[in-house]
Amino acid sequence: MTPLSIAAFWGYADIVEYLLDIGAEINKCNTGNNWTPLHCAAFQGHGKVIMYLMKHGPDLYIKDKLGRTPVDFASALDSVWSFFEVSGCKRTPKSELIKLDIVKKVSQYDSTITQSPSERVHFSRPGSAYIIKTQTTFQDHNMVTAAMTGDVLAGIPEDNFTPPSYQYQPGLSVLNN
Repeated sequence: MTPLSIAAFWGYADIVEYLLDIGAEINKCNTGNNWTPLHCAAFQGHGKVIMYLMKHGPDLYIKDKLGRTPVDFASALDSVWSFFEVSGCKRTPKSELIKLDIVKKVSQYDSTITQSPSERVHFSRPGSAYIIKTQTTFQDHNMVTAAMTGDVLAGIPEDNFTPPSYQYQPGLSVLNN
């Protein structure tokens, strides 16, 4: 992943703004999934990051390896859709979001919805029957603590520091029936 995509994925708006100001490529695709920084920010729902990216004229319709665009991801989230709407985008219908594995229809009390500490499951809109499930797989307790508290030195002994091992895999996990 590019530094700009990483900053966009994690919502580091100030870093995104800095990288764009020094000339980072706004439409540079990641080799693994063909995501641009805008895919990353829209997928995670980072409005401030999307705002900075939009100021630099990104291509809103670059498709990832599964045929999904940043517009598709934003269509599932009211919190960021307005950035795309003012750019003249047409919202992707729910039926298409389901086909693209961006959302899944479930009942509010569906027992198949499981959530581990590394997953986030939320309904796409209040009162909706559609969920979005994202996942980041951390294999290190210190990294999880640091991410939750903002303390990057959390749980690391001062006299015996070894870098934590974790596997970073951005992607969209969908629930299977």
